[in-house]
Amino acid sequence: MRLTKLKDAFVRSAAYERRFLTKNPWDLAMVVWIPLATVLLIWWIFSQIQITDLPIGVIDNDRGPVANTALRYLEANPNLTVKQLYHSPAAAKAAILQRDIYAIVIIPEDFSRNILLSKPAPIVLQVNAQYGTHSGIIQASVQSVIGTLSADIEIKRLVKQGMAPSQAAIAYAPISIQRISLFNAATDYQQFLASTVIPALLHILAMVIGATTIGRELRDKRIGR
Repeated sequence: MRLTKLKDAFVRSAAYERRFLTKNPWDLAMVVWIPLATVLLIWWIFSQIQITDLPIGVIDNDRGPVANTALRYLEANPNLTVKQLYHSPAAAKAAILQRDIYAIVIIPEDFSRNILLSKPAPIVLQVNAQYGTHSGIIQASVQSVIGTLSADIEIKRLVKQGMAPSQAAIAYAPISIQRISLFNAATDYQQFLASTVIPALLHILAMVIGATTIGRELRDKRIGR
């Protein structure tokens, strides 16, 4: 008997809510369309597995063969894209402030000449550290590019001295790292972030909808009828 009364009350409430939502598009959107749009928005935000093609700028004060090779290596890196070559630090700084680029790579004068003479040839990286994730990816990517370029230059120097290419590669880096990803091999954080953010937002929306419904019933004095 009690279950029958509860069932009848539920049916009456459902019929009342259906009629109410039919006459009130905003409440219908709050119950149906806004949660659906929220789920789709969160899923779209985390749809990209990795951050790639971060725009950077380059100031090439050398314009030598090694500098051109460095530019090609930077462009070939999947995490970076050389958006523009700048001719002055002021223009590059303005681009960073306008968020056209996140970092600037400065190749100094006599860069190629110093390398050929076996002299230090540092490359300057100025990065916008306000964006922590982008900054970390850019720094790691540029470091990887410079490491690859340095290895290529040193191996060619050893080959010119008469060493075989395979021996030169081993001589330059006798110890290597074999990386094996045991978990989350694709570095896909979508399944971790989206699966927690979406339920949290839906819970917040459910609380708002519940509070709105109770407030409406109190306003219309329909509780208990």
